[in-house]
Amino acid sequence: MELCGVNIMMRELPSSTKEHDVTVILTYYGQIEKLNEHCKFFSSLPHDLKSRLHIMFINDGFNDQGAFEDIIQAYKPGFNVEGYKVTQDVGFNNHGCRNLGMLNSKTFWNFLIDIDCFVKEDTYRSILENELNPAEYYVFKVHFDHIDNPEDYDLFDPKKLLKYVCHPNIWLISKPCFWSSGGYDVEFTGMRHGDKEFWMSIDKEKYEHFLWEPNGEEHSIHVRSPNRAKSYLNQANERATGLKYILDFVEKRNEDKEKKLKKSLICFEWRKVV
Repeated sequence: MELCGVNIMMRELPSSTKEHDVTVILTYYGQIEKLNEHCKFFSSLPHDLKSRLHIMFINDGFNDQGAFEDIIQAYKPGFNVEGYKVTQDVGFNNHGCRNLGMLNSKTFWNFLIDIDCFVKEDTYRSILENELNPAEYYVFKVHFDHIDNPEDYDLFDPKKLLKYVCHPNIWLISKPCFWSSGGYDVEFTGMRHGDKEFWMSIDKEKYEHFLWEPNGEEHSIHVRSPNRAKSYLNQANERATGLKYILDFVEKRNEDKEKKLKKSLICFEWRKVV
């Protein structure tokens, strides 16, 4: 169990090489069918892929009467998998869960995706078999099976990748690059906000983002319609009224590198369940 105040100054690992394992971090909030489908998919992969992928599911406080643990435990013999659970539902907390995943990951390279994002076998193979540059982090084209208009977003990427052709919160990223941001800002807990702030706080002098298309190959991720409780997605709660204040606070705090790297990462209790 962990509470607020965790920081990450010691979390860097040695530089990666072409031979690298990858941790895949997925957050969950009651999407039982999608969890089942992911588990079936990872179980079905060839051994040479399964042996180098480390799958981490994190339940963001959803009470499903133990279904989360039961499903992962049932599939555990088939692939490398861990399960973590936030013990209290604090509303939208995807970003705090990602901090938790990165704190518990044992690999240099990490693939952060959502439970409604489905990745093909050949994309995982390309990630494992191509050399990854520690000075880079990678973003991915997506196609949606629901309406998603880029004009609805605050477009901030000068490369016109994030929110133009790429998901704004899917990253293939090294630990040092991730932690150069200080991690996600837990001040946005309870609000669907913080993607932009995370990206803006990555050290741009050290790391640059690129579209994942190794050797000119095109790879895309299928994003299916989210299936979450309205309370989880609701931005019009009592905390959302203070969004402007929080945005200003986070922006000013993250301008100070020392304060950015010492910010709290986890403000909830959690436990490892699988």
